[in-house]
Amino acid sequence: MSARPYRLIRSPRARRLTLRIDPEHGLEAVVPERYSEARARRDVEAFIATRLKWIDRSLAEVTSRRTALGTDGRLAVGGLIPYAGRPHHIVVGAGGSITALNGEIQIPEIIAADPEVVRRRLLSWLRRRARAIAEQMISVYAAEMKVAPTRLRIGDQSTRWGSASGDGTISLSWRLVLAPPSCFEAVVVHELAHLRASGHGARFRAVVERHLPDEAARMRQLQRLAPALSAVR
Repeated sequence: MSARPYRLIRSPRARRLTLRIDPEHGLEAVVPERYSEARARRDVEAFIATRLKWIDRSLAEVTSRRTALGTDGRLAVGGLIPYAGRPHHIVVGAGGSITALNGEIQIPEIIAADPEVVRRRLLSWLRRRARAIAEQMISVYAAEMKVAPTRLRIGDQSTRWGSASGDGTISLSWRLVLAPPSCFEAVVVHELAHLRASGHGARFRAVVERHLPDEAARMRQLQRLAPALSAVR
């Protein structure tokens, strides 16, 4: 048995054994799909034994970052999630729609008894809020940056906050609505800049810094908050 609990993942794209920390599941070991169960367990547990300090430090960082926002990530009555960078309690309200007010996200009493309906309605509301905020930011910055995005897609990207495609589509994670607005703004400017310059070279950096000089600092803050934001389920 490993000195640290872990989740084993087989991947057809993996060429070697790797370890990673998932904000929700903790330590994960990714192995090539061809590995037998016995080989996978043997190699993973031997590798973990050599990386105990890194594992403990990384798990502690995930915990501290989640705690820093004071949230538990539960999309349920009584849950506490980040919204616009601040902790919000999920409570039953008197209104007929979901609203955010004074550190609370209020849900209609009519749906409060069904946890799955609560979760589904909250996810839908958060996605709509993310789209509305993104549309406002894009309308301001697209004109200023002289770019013309053709479509906005709100998704749940697991590896990055946003992307820009060659056809002008801007894709953003709905989880940005959980982050401080300054971080949300940085991702929008970052992706719009890609409509002017591909890659992350000098030309791209010049475009970004012309319109949002502290974009890099905001993006670093977003990455520090990533475990807390990813924990919202």
